[in-house]
Amino acid sequence: MEKSTKSLRRFLEVSANLGIIIVAVIVIGNFVASKWRTKPIETLTTGSKVSLSGVKWEDGTTLVLALQRGCIYCDESAPFYRRLWQQRSSSEPRIIAVVPGDKAEVSKYLGELGVAVDGIVNASLADIHVSATPTLVLVDRSGRVSNVWVGKLDTNRENEVIQRAFNSH
Repeated sequence: MEKSTKSLRRFLEVSANLGIIIVAVIVIGNFVASKWRTKPIETLTTGSKVSLSGVKWEDGTTLVLALQRGCIYCDESAPFYRRLWQQRSSSEPRIIAVVPGDKAEVSKYLGELGVAVDGIVNASLADIHVSATPTLVLVDRSGRVSNVWVGKLDTNRENEVIQRAFNSH
């Protein structure tokens, strides 16, 4: 009987130690994984307020081009952005680009695409709650989002941008 008691005791010790190890691995794994997880980026919605350092919204309606170097859809959308610049009358809507990176590099990038803008803002896309590029944001004089368009736009959506941007001022 003493031998079976020792066997049972040994089995319980090994089982308890394995249980402790498994729980420790799960706790440590969750801790490490939580450090690597990114927080979801809030997305822009119509009516939300936009804040960009150095941009005065009261100067007029603004079309924000949120782009990123290396984004193939941004590059493919460049002809539309050139057309927007050419079709506007006077200086409205004002067109600004928000592109992460060094301002000189961003300016060079836009120049290579042939995209003209009234201003370049160097900011993180997460700062303006943009999670995908390209994103176009129409902002009114109070800094509120009037419209948002995400991705490479088809002809119908391009026409919608033109209609809303040029008829909002």
